[in-house]
Amino acid sequence: MKHRSTPLIAALATLSITQPALAQTENLDTFVVSATREARDPFEVPASVDKINQNTLEKAASFQVNLSETLTRVPGLVINNRNNFAQDLQISIRGFGARATSGVRGVRLFSDGIPATMPDGSGQISHFSLSSTESIEVLRGPFSSLYGNSSGGVILLTTENPRVGTELEVNQIFGTDSTRRSGIKLNKGNEEVGIVIDASTFRTDGYRDHSKARRDNFNSKMVWNLSSDTRLSWVVNYVDIPLAQDPAGLTAAQLASNRRQAGTNTVANNTNKTVEQSQTGIVLEHKFSPGTNITFSPYYGDRKIRQVLASTAVIDLKNEYSGADLRFGHQTSLLGKPLFLNAGLTVGELEQARLGFFGASTTPNRDEANTASQFDQYLQAEYFFTDKFSVLGGVRNSSIEIESNDQFLSNGDGSGSKKYEEATSNLGFTYRLQPNINTYISYGEGFETPTLLETAFLSVAPPSPNFNSQLEAAKSEQLEVGLKAKFGDTKVNAAIYSVDTENEIVVLAASGGSTSFQNAGSTSREGAELALQHAFNRQWQANAAVNYIRATYDTSVNSIQAGNSLPSIPKKTFFGELVYKPSNLYEAATELRYVDKLFANDANDAFAPSYSVVNLRASKDWPLNSGWHVRTYARVDNVFDKEYVGSVIVNQGAGQFFEPASERQFLLGVTVGLKWK
Repeated sequence: MKHRSTPLIAALATLSITQPALAQTENLDTFVVSATREARDPFEVPASVDKINQNTLEKAASFQVNLSETLTRVPGLVINNRNNFAQDLQISIRGFGARATSGVRGVRLFSDGIPATMPDGSGQISHFSLSSTESIEVLRGPFSSLYGNSSGGVILLTTENPRVGTELEVNQIFGTDSTRRSGIKLNKGNEEVGIVIDASTFRTDGYRDHSKARRDNFNSKMVWNLSSDTRLSWVVNYVDIPLAQDPAGLTAAQLASNRRQAGTNTVANNTNKTVEQSQTGIVLEHKFSPGTNITFSPYYGDRKIRQVLASTAVIDLKNEYSGADLRFGHQTSLLGKPLFLNAGLTVGELEQARLGFFGASTTPNRDEANTASQFDQYLQAEYFFTDKFSVLGGVRNSSIEIESNDQFLSNGDGSGSKKYEEATSNLGFTYRLQPNINTYISYGEGFETPTLLETAFLSVAPPSPNFNSQLEAAKSEQLEVGLKAKFGDTKVNAAIYSVDTENEIVVLAASGGSTSFQNAGSTSREGAELALQHAFNRQWQANAAVNYIRATYDTSVNSIQAGNSLPSIPKKTFFGELVYKPSNLYEAATELRYVDKLFANDANDAFAPSYSVVNLRASKDWPLNSGWHVRTYARVDNVFDKEYVGSVIVNQGAGQFFEPASERQFLLGVTVGLKWK
């Protein structure tokens, strides 16, 4: 695959080898990220990576239920809230993942080192517990392939570590549409051992008809400092969604007549989804010496899903998944210069029992035992030629096998299997123009296998399950050039990139709740991202995230015409906020979000118009005597009560593409805490 270089990339590449005379300025506060597998200041790495910390999550004055409440501030990341708790959020990074018809795909997800993305590339996020989250890291660009299959981007969530002492927090939040959340969090620890326990329940009547939902979450993290060189963390996570009504999408005519109505046949057939998931994992870290360490992370989980579709079809899934990651890190020197090495092995397996029914029937019309397994090996190295010039590179060899064993044979044997093997590499160079200015250029290869869902149907006419062994893995090449700078109270991160993909996996046909997929030749994505942060003074600060992407099909396949835009990828997005913080106890902000139009299908003859919304938020801390603490917060989303479509269902067979967003929404919350020794 030949990679094209745009004039903009060529220009910035030229910039990376010049040295303009700029005055040295005071550095902003820095933080550490681990998305590139080595704990580093993001200013130093040749990659686009952002970190959202716990303070930002708390000051967002949100329900802390969906990633869309906070991550819209990350450039290159588009995260759309469907207002439908029977479906996961629509998450895409630089266009990867935008075509997902169910769950999250194309973006690799992790929670405390436990993959929320299965070996086949399918992912779920309903178990993410944001109220006990310490940080969320978002990695974009070529180095995402460090994480293997379906790594168009990476989102890593980390639960807060226990602190010395005892802290108890309870919170209660109320919002529009009878939405409410109650939570409790306990932190207890000493120098040797500690635990964080977080439990919450969330309920809503929903903005649209037939969109009630309930979600109960539990998350705990226990940490033992076994010695000065050894630490063991144990994570237990559970989510129960006993009710999530599915209002489905609307046609353009339905949207125009009543945007709050449910889709065709959803009420009559009681479309809904129930989920129960539990998982556990450990992270064992040991230092052999100050420069040599090993990390071992095994995990196990199960996820049960039952979904009723508008066609009266019932999908019953029982998933068991397990795996482990073993990583060895070593710091040494080469020719007197620092060298950092990471090598590891990753194994994972998903076992899925799938049953299908129609209506109230208890006799299955589909019975399969599906599996997806992976075995990956990776090596990463970072070398510092000088204090100004460094290189970071890695290789990963991945083997993914997908298999379907059809146990319902009255309509024929639809069994099949396919193995996907791919070696990918990435390489990035960083050059420090000035102490406060870094430039970088990076290149990476990636691949994306079809999921079990995408291989389930060879065709949908008739809708007979037959393993689609014709699907190939999509392969991509990415080139990125970036600039990171700190000028006193101003911080700038800018990147431009180009992505070429062969064998993009897209919808072939959809009918009656069944979808078949095909490879669509080649696609290209070219874009630019800009993140700005500026403190006017101690009280006022502005933040902005700007994104531009041109994502198109390069070849014509069936109904897809070369030159058409890839659906559900907005060409332009913007997030901006103006923050007023007169003291450490009070914060208020105005937010503006803009999203360009979203094409709903490959033909580009249906789309959701662009929109802009303004949000307001405020929070106030009230420290009291004897260890008591109170935090109050309020939020208004969509202040001007605009009607807009928040997301689209790509290539929906009946033309029910549109998922309307909520109009004006209010939120009020209070958190009461007590801390003692």
